[in-house]
Amino acid sequence: MKIGFDKKRIINILFGVTVFILVVNLVVGKFLKNSDGKNKGEESSRVIESQFKSALSNLGIKEDWIKKQVGDNTPVRFSVKIPKDLPVVLIIQEMNYVFNLENVVIKSLENKIGGKTSLDFISGDELKLNAELNYDVNVKRKSVRVGFLVNRFDEDSETDSLLLDFPEYFAVVLIPSKSSVEFIKKIIDNRKEYVIYLDDTIDELEYKLSSAYSIPRLKNSIRSIVGAFPQSVFFLIDNKSDLYNSPVYTFIKEEFEKRRIRLIEKSTFKELADEEEKNIAEVFYDSLSKLQGGEDKIFIVSTEDFLSLKSRIARYRKLGYRFTNPSALLF
Repeated sequence: MKIGFDKKRIINILFGVTVFILVVNLVVGKFLKNSDGKNKGEESSRVIESQFKSALSNLGIKEDWIKKQVGDNTPVRFSVKIPKDLPVVLIIQEMNYVFNLENVVIKSLENKIGGKTSLDFISGDELKLNAELNYDVNVKRKSVRVGFLVNRFDEDSETDSLLLDFPEYFAVVLIPSKSSVEFIKKIIDNRKEYVIYLDDTIDELEYKLSSAYSIPRLKNSIRSIVGAFPQSVFFLIDNKSDLYNSPVYTFIKEEFEKRRIRLIEKSTFKELADEEEKNIAEVFYDSLSKLQGGEDKIFIVSTEDFLSLKSRIARYRKLGYRFTNPSALLF
């Protein structure tokens, strides 16, 4: 009897302890939710509205495309005109990036593909803002196409690797040399473009062009250059070089034209470089801001500066700017 009583008592004690622990967990959980969750995690309608407009601005949506319903309505309601080139999925992606999703839940409902989409912004278990997105053929974002010619004049394996892994379209500018011949294999393997640069600094005799050379020697150099770099998008000529401004340049140009190869002057393109009291990001911003809708622009930039513009390029891509290969803009 005594042994049975002890077992029953132990079971009752364990059961009581279990119940006590469950109750404590519930009380503590509720306390934490009230003190740390709802008060800390809930966003006001004003903050949500501000972040909502910020996300739209990041995508190039103008203020006059956004209409707020008149009155002190709860939730706040908006109607937004969306250009045809901006998929709703990118809008939702930007909203997810701008908002703290621990505090704000975003729900979307697309009535039909390419039609109206409704977005609900919920915080603290309350609908704070509703937006209806409507595609409109009459609204258009600034349409600009941009390309890059990236100088690769200093051979550095680490920089070369960063450049070829860079997830953007561009053409690498190369000076004729045996090293460049080796490097173009990597360029092609990484599905990039390249351009050959002609000026006074070509050192290797096989490819060197000089105003002092005879016509036969110039022909040999041109054959070597063209044969070594058959996939060059075009050839870039430094129009400030002695070579360009010498009497033999007319012959050189004719030789390239016979082979249906385009020689384009360097001054045709805008060089991005640090200016006094401005860093490269500011120069890039100023240059893009001046472009008009429907305009194309190709920039010449150093490898280091190009890599530093990664976040700026991503920002302008959101605004609707297209970054593409120089060949797509020229031919």
